[in-house]
Amino acid sequence: MEWEKLWVLNKRILDPIAPRYTCVDQFRIPVTLEGAGDTTVYEERELHKKNPELGKKRVGFGPRIFLEEQDCILLSEGEEITLMDWGNAFVKTIEKKEDGTIKSLTLTLHLEGDFKTTKQKLSWIADTPANVPIELYEFDHLITERNIDKDHDIDTVVRERTEYKLEAIAEEAAVNVKKGDIIQFQRRGFFICDSVEPVRRFFFIPDGHLKHCHLSAMARWGPPATTLEERRERDKKQKEKTEGGKKEKKEGEAPPTTTAKVETKEEPKKVEPKVEVKQKEEPKEEKDAEGDEKGESKKAAKKREKEEAKRKQQEARDAEAAEKQRLILEKLQGKFGDQPLVQSRTYRSQKFTEVGELNPSLQGQNVLVRARISTIRATGKVGFCVLRYTPFSVQAVITESETVPREAITWFGKLHPESVVDVYGKLVLPQAPIISTTQQDVEIQIERMFLVSASPTTLPFQLADAARKELTEEEIEEAKAAAERGEGKGVLTTNVALDNKLNSRWLDLRTKANHGIFHLQHNVGRFFREYLESQEFVEIHSPKIISTASEGGANVFKVDYFKRDAFLAQSPQLYKQIAIMSDLHRVYEIGPVFRAEKSFTHRHLTEFVGLDVEMAIKEHYYEVLDVAEELFQYIFVNLNTRCRQYIEMVREQYPFEDMTFKVPEEKIRELGMEILEGGGPEPRDPGKVRNLQMRSLRLSYPVGVEMVNAKLKELRPLTREQLWEQYRIKTKNEYEKEQALADMTPVDDLSTQNEKLLGRVVKEKYGVDFFILDRYPSTVRPFYTMPSHDDNRYTNSYDMFIRGEEISSGAQRIHDSDLLLARADELKVDLTPIKDYVDSFRLGAYPHGGFGVGLERVVMLFLGMHEIRKTSMFPRDPQRTTP
Repeated sequence: MEWEKLWVLNKRILDPIAPRYTCVDQFRIPVTLEGAGDTTVYEERELHKKNPELGKKRVGFGPRIFLEEQDCILLSEGEEITLMDWGNAFVKTIEKKEDGTIKSLTLTLHLEGDFKTTKQKLSWIADTPANVPIELYEFDHLITERNIDKDHDIDTVVRERTEYKLEAIAEEAAVNVKKGDIIQFQRRGFFICDSVEPVRRFFFIPDGHLKHCHLSAMARWGPPATTLEERRERDKKQKEKTEGGKKEKKEGEAPPTTTAKVETKEEPKKVEPKVEVKQKEEPKEEKDAEGDEKGESKKAAKKREKEEAKRKQQEARDAEAAEKQRLILEKLQGKFGDQPLVQSRTYRSQKFTEVGELNPSLQGQNVLVRARISTIRATGKVGFCVLRYTPFSVQAVITESETVPREAITWFGKLHPESVVDVYGKLVLPQAPIISTTQQDVEIQIERMFLVSASPTTLPFQLADAARKELTEEEIEEAKAAAERGEGKGVLTTNVALDNKLNSRWLDLRTKANHGIFHLQHNVGRFFREYLESQEFVEIHSPKIISTASEGGANVFKVDYFKRDAFLAQSPQLYKQIAIMSDLHRVYEIGPVFRAEKSFTHRHLTEFVGLDVEMAIKEHYYEVLDVAEELFQYIFVNLNTRCRQYIEMVREQYPFEDMTFKVPEEKIRELGMEILEGGGPEPRDPGKVRNLQMRSLRLSYPVGVEMVNAKLKELRPLTREQLWEQYRIKTKNEYEKEQALADMTPVDDLSTQNEKLLGRVVKEKYGVDFFILDRYPSTVRPFYTMPSHDDNRYTNSYDMFIRGEEISSGAQRIHDSDLLLARADELKVDLTPIKDYVDSFRLGAYPHGGFGVGLERVVMLFLGMHEIRKTSMFPRDPQRTTP
């Protein structure tokens, strides 16, 4: 390598404790990154954000990365950090070795976090097989010009005096670095590549500069740097320009009497001789100056000629390209190209046909369709695309002909997926069904096509990946086994992480499954209204900004309301009851509910849609349960009969079994269950149904506890591994196992684990996914819940469950103001802030009860899903307030 005169050292000491390169082997800390998907995803990123001209590189983002040890030792569990060029993350766990040094880390991505709030901004690199091994050589001593003479070139000096060597790895982009290229390793400095075989070796360059180097997050690379000769020529011209400027500035001044000495230590062989100029030799100097000016003029003239020739050539090329483009546009004009911006210039001037309406009965007719491009390809004289107007899709074909020039197919092939287009053409029948579209028996022969709105080349993720089928555990295990045997394609690992989907929700919502989910969500609300209005319920709209916590608890959002505190309503509970006291008798509401619960679970949100019901009763809270049973059965039956297409759209991506909500008649007779209406033989089973038409299961809380305890007893002989594999009960040690499988007392609250166990036992015994559990302990219900008449330990309350998870909670309410005050006093609840609520019962109160339902949770469990954020259009949780 040519080292001579490469650096201007300026007698400075190079810092031997330079920031270590993140990927150095001996300082590398392995990190597991939760929320980053299952595999490494690659994206094109700019080499340097402020210098896009340097180009791009391929960067891996994956669940396994490396951090630098000196960064990790400063971290603490729970801390939020910033991963440079990615986003924020929380430090979940720090695993240490016996000697106290860090062994590994687990982080949880938090891409919504603000980098301005974090103290640690860390470099990182994805752990992939494509990473490139490298060696870095740095200086640990003083180097000056005195170290270099004609007997010792700088190469020898560096190799003899460099003791600081690091073995490292770089991103896969380093494969493209060639010998002589200058790059920058982030936080370490500039290096020049000395060799590429057998390993890429880099030497530190003291005067590296972005002008001729290429920034890198780990080992970014770009076009080769200028050569040494080019740099010499550039420096020489710069020097001549500078000296010429000084000469013009001093024009008219007397020449100096001292000797003018011009020399350079970079090029000792080319040092100009000393020129002694005295005042009496003025004419000679003027002559020399004249010669210099003449020589300079010739150079400048030659340079101008070259630049002028280049400019004319470029103008010719531009003109040729413009003419070519003009001819293409002339050919495509009126048939292909960009659509003028839709600004309501015309009204119903064209007849559009919806994609879902295309069918063989329209064969031979011309149709105009507006849709998105789902997929597109063009080869030679033909091109294909799938047009999607979710949930429907159809194939369109363009073929070169007298009316469709080759340029049209070229233009067609440059369109990007997700762009919106208008397509006009003839509807024909394909030779074989097109199984990749919903309209399988037809296709469009394109005659005209216009781009309405273009999509960028690079999308946040591919919609096909976001819509990929979710594999069951059995399918995953089977695919893994097949891959080990060398059979099949193995496990599909290109599913998009949920956080990435939610960050670009507008793109994610375009999948068929999401359309199915939110059509079903809409219809749950629709059927909720239909049934209740048929039963003379009145819809109300209660305020969401209130003066105190509606549930009397701490899980409430406080807001600044004109220089005083206000709160977001946790539920419309108090206003529902006041409405009953206002003689509306039966009311319901659909509206937002806010809960300031810092819960990071699959079923909790900080804002969700509440479906609330309240009604006056005559004798028993069972009257409310009768309405609830009829309501849910109306919703479930209508979803299954009137919305089957949406259910199947979801099932394509998220396989699930249909929900059962009626106990089979033969099971009722076999078990000897109690039938509340119509009598029957003496019941032998604690389970109840209202009648043989409804057949919704009702169980009392003490019975549910007994069923859970019986199941827990069965599980105790299992190992911790078996508990996880079979029941998803996770325990770290035997003590935790013992606690998890301990018997419940009759008044203990049901944990999430035991709720799911109860749902499993109910399914096995009664064959249903939907059931009601009533008579909850008073210790786990709000102050306004009516106590049971026969045992004050219990209340006239109830929860409703689907697949072992609660979807609704309700109760008979206390309508006597004295009892309400006594109950509040017993639970240490201050009712002063809600005096109006208490006063509403003092003027005569109807006995009443009701319940509240979480819309997103009903949809999630009806579809057998395990993540509530998938059934919330724009979910809100403790970490997410956007989009």
